[in-house]
Amino acid sequence: MMSMMPPGRRQLLGVGLAVAALAVGGCRRESPVPTWTLAVDSSIRTDDQALLGRIGKALDAAANAGTDPAISQFHVRTATVVTVDGSEEVVVGGNTEYPWPQAVHGEVSVMNHVIARFGAAAARQVQFIAFHSQSCGDSRGCGDCRDYLKATTEYNALMLVCGRATDRTIHIRKLADGLVEEEHFADATPGAIGLPDADLERLLAAATDARAGGVSLFTPPEQQVGVAALTSTGRIYRAAGADDAAFHYRYPVGAVLQQAATEREYFVRAIAMVGTGPAWPRVTYRDRQYGFETSSFATMRGMSPTTLILANGQGRLKSTTFEAALPHPFSVARFNPDAIERFLTRTGATTAPK
Repeated sequence: MMSMMPPGRRQLLGVGLAVAALAVGGCRRESPVPTWTLAVDSSIRTDDQALLGRIGKALDAAANAGTDPAISQFHVRTATVVTVDGSEEVVVGGNTEYPWPQAVHGEVSVMNHVIARFGAAAARQVQFIAFHSQSCGDSRGCGDCRDYLKATTEYNALMLVCGRATDRTIHIRKLADGLVEEEHFADATPGAIGLPDADLERLLAAATDARAGGVSLFTPPEQQVGVAALTSTGRIYRAAGADDAAFHYRYPVGAVLQQAATEREYFVRAIAMVGTGPAWPRVTYRDRQYGFETSSFATMRGMSPTTLILANGQGRLKSTTFEAALPHPFSVARFNPDAIERFLTRTGATTAPK
């Protein structure tokens, strides 16, 4: 039809169609992305809109963070915001897993990236780590992540934020709620620990003897500890820490539990850690994780939790459980208890002494 019109009219009609197309196109606005809002059940409340804005910015960035969870297929996407020379910079991280099994967790990844880009001092200024997730739990991270965050951040003020993608709500928790210093473990007397005197004496003697061993190429002498474990069958195993050139520390609680597990001893009544001098020996959160996981074997079979006993070099004692030493745990017992049940059934583990 347009070919039959005079040139002037065709030009006017073309302009009219173009204007109409622009008008229609202008009416098609993209739907705005809902903002992130603080959840009504968030354990930490704040009306700091600037902080909530930074958290929302981090969560939007975390949603696109790369991950490689080859084993669990569970994607942990993280981000934070740091201020550098007056400018807000978003830094992302993601979890990676590799065989036997090992992992770099999301919170370690993002803090590593902060340090790599802006230095260790910037890491100390991090207010929060935001996790983009479909659901929000209560964990404060694994033991190893707690150790790393204690070393790299102002951990007493650090916020762990879960952004629930299904409703774009923000859930704020404090890392410090998952930390318990050894000084806060309960003071104990031999009679109050709950072990026969002879068993307690054997356990402490084994841990004291173990402290003389191990490998301490880089570990300060005052940090070297000895550990011993008493199983439900009455056997005692012992271990000391060991380090190497790659700084792959072999943790003493993990080592002693591995010895017991090698002998198919999965139910541990008590673990003692012995240090030197007046200071209390330090139980890393990674070792607390090992103890918690093993203690869950016992509790799933109706036994008491594994007791953790500390002894300093002056004969004083403290006592607690691994459940109390690792609040808000990240554990198989919490997210996949059936895996523990299948393992114990497969191995034929029972509570009866051999």
